[in-house]
Amino acid sequence: MNGSENGQQLKFYGAARNPVHEGEGLLHQILRNTIKESLSRQDERQRFFDNCQYVQLKRENDYTSLCNSMNQEIKQKSITENGRIFYLSVPPFAYSSIASYISNNCKPDRDSKTWIRVVFEKPFGKDLQTAKDLTNELRHYFDEDQIYMVDHYLGKIGVDQILQFRLENARLYEPLWNRDYVSRIEIIMKEQENCAERTEFYNSYGVIRDVMQNHLTEILALVCMELPAYQAGFNANDVRQLKADLIGKLKKLEPTHAIVGQYKDYITHLRQDFKDITKESNVSTFAAVLLYVDNPRWNDVPIVMVAGKELTERTAYVRIVFKDGIYCLDNQVDCPATEIIFNIQGGDLRIPAEVTSKALPQPILRSGWQIAYPMVNAGHSLGIHVSDYHVRSPKINPDAYSVVVDAVFRGKQDLFVSTENLLLSWTLWTPLVDHADKVIPKLYSKTDSNTSLKFLYHKDRIAFADNSTYDCVNRRKNLYSKELNQPLNVINQGFRNQKLYQGSTDAVIDALQNDILVSAMAAIRDRNVFHIAFSGGSTPLPLFQKLTSLDTAMPWSKCHIWMVDERCVSVTDNRSNFQSLYDNLLRYINIPYYNIHPAIANQHAGFCDADYYEREIVSNVNGSVLDYIVLGVGSDGHIASLFPGSQQKTEDTNYVAVVEKGYVDTARVTVTFPLLNKARAISMLLLGERKQAIVNDIKNGIVDINRYPVTGINVSDNHLKWFLDYNALPDLET
Repeated sequence: MNGSENGQQLKFYGAARNPVHEGEGLLHQILRNTIKESLSRQDERQRFFDNCQYVQLKRENDYTSLCNSMNQEIKQKSITENGRIFYLSVPPFAYSSIASYISNNCKPDRDSKTWIRVVFEKPFGKDLQTAKDLTNELRHYFDEDQIYMVDHYLGKIGVDQILQFRLENARLYEPLWNRDYVSRIEIIMKEQENCAERTEFYNSYGVIRDVMQNHLTEILALVCMELPAYQAGFNANDVRQLKADLIGKLKKLEPTHAIVGQYKDYITHLRQDFKDITKESNVSTFAAVLLYVDNPRWNDVPIVMVAGKELTERTAYVRIVFKDGIYCLDNQVDCPATEIIFNIQGGDLRIPAEVTSKALPQPILRSGWQIAYPMVNAGHSLGIHVSDYHVRSPKINPDAYSVVVDAVFRGKQDLFVSTENLLLSWTLWTPLVDHADKVIPKLYSKTDSNTSLKFLYHKDRIAFADNSTYDCVNRRKNLYSKELNQPLNVINQGFRNQKLYQGSTDAVIDALQNDILVSAMAAIRDRNVFHIAFSGGSTPLPLFQKLTSLDTAMPWSKCHIWMVDERCVSVTDNRSNFQSLYDNLLRYINIPYYNIHPAIANQHAGFCDADYYEREIVSNVNGSVLDYIVLGVGSDGHIASLFPGSQQKTEDTNYVAVVEKGYVDTARVTVTFPLLNKARAISMLLLGERKQAIVNDIKNGIVDINRYPVTGINVSDNHLKWFLDYNALPDLET
């Protein structure tokens, strides 16, 4: 509307897949609700409405019609067109096709002065490869200066203040902004909301992909990047390049650099959303990551990044803690630190704010900001007394998306993610998210998160601060102590009168891997072949990862891999147990394809046929006796797809059955008790706190197949072993 006073005009097209008779009403209702406060005068509102039009954009010919109409109007009215913006708020799978439609039909002639800018919203891939695929597709249709990848966090004034503070206070603070004066940097984002009704998205991404790889990495770059050489005359490309330079200097992330958690009700929300009461997931809803920058300015300065759902408050901030040498008599816990806090949103302060310790040089009060006088307890969530700090806040706090859209109009690409930054960020994060997907997360709830999620870090390790790693009285930590890497307990008749392996998750997985290797070597020595079957779900994922490390130690060419159960879906479906087996094990080992036995008769159609899989077993396995079976146990006591109340009995004669849809999300094929109980060896793997209840229910030796199908396993005691981590079985005495 401001431009209209200068003879300029904005033509706005709202678009969706809905037909025009539906979309017009929806668009005008949205516009009236949205701009009723933005434009105070009726004539302004009406003038804006007159320039708005709904169009249906469903197929390529819709784009052709729209852009032909635009070109015709421009020609007829002799309009000088400055530019065109296409804002795509669509699922990522639609990016490529829509980009091609726009490129084919709506791009201005190259010799014209009219620009085009196409805006995309995250997610921009799930890992490095998918990000490369996406950017290659987009660059096929558009130049880099035409692509605007939105990270709306960069539009928040609380984020923008970081670079502005550094620029305007460069004389005071740049000499201190380095490893000689900074003790650590914290980048924190906490959310109170959970994932209910969003698990379909969240279960494919998790907290690291959702906010760390993008929002928090961009913030880290703003905090740690070098400042432009010519601060009075730098441009957007300067800032994006400096951020890219910084991200490229972040040290490789190792598994010891991260800890992950999952709020306790996540599985409940997942099962409600997917309408599948057997659904399991290791997706992390909390993560803390330890990062380091490998450059002279920041070498050895720890950067602690934290993000999570279902926490006690909604807040986001950056804390730069300086080395101060202050000593408080009587060892007060609240001895004031020398620090700068950029409050991005929320918390007790509630507003974006620049919070600077009074022990540091007083920053410049920049234009558009004011001295704030928060309530005395407003610093509680930051762990500070605000009276010890200078607090400044912006006079106006614009909506982040308004800032982003305005930046598109102005061509300010420093508020958007460049292709280089995106790929560098995924290069950093992909190995860690691949690892995190296989880790059993620590469970927490909103009420206990302040204690259960406490952690400590030292050099290249980060760990949850449980009793074994932190002495609260003497405030001592030892991340390399024997307590952290507790030995494996091996107890004959230790669980249900059978052999028990108990220890940390890593120790238990190591022991199971070794047991599999020993069994394989013995079978190949005696029978020249080793038949092993794996359960599906999330439990065996860390085992798969460990097995990939065996490399030449395992004679994979003489191993046959079977599955104890499978959903009746295509093997490429993300619900498929085979797809998980392939993603996490098969693609990393050198095993002949004919030694791999999916349980699906028609692998692409997802057709289940119990007779087919039984014939496959009988014809390939001598006597139908599998050498080794790894079984996970569900929290309800199910094994394979033998669920409580199912009709399968131990005395049945069929080796394979189909579980019809009803109890589960889709029909499944499963091996049965007669085949399981013929096996030479069975190992039960139970990991994580969620397994405590079923462990307690069955530990005293109860046999109730209808209630707890796991108790139907009946092989000789020395051939049945239990592998339980401390979270599943925390107390040996019980």
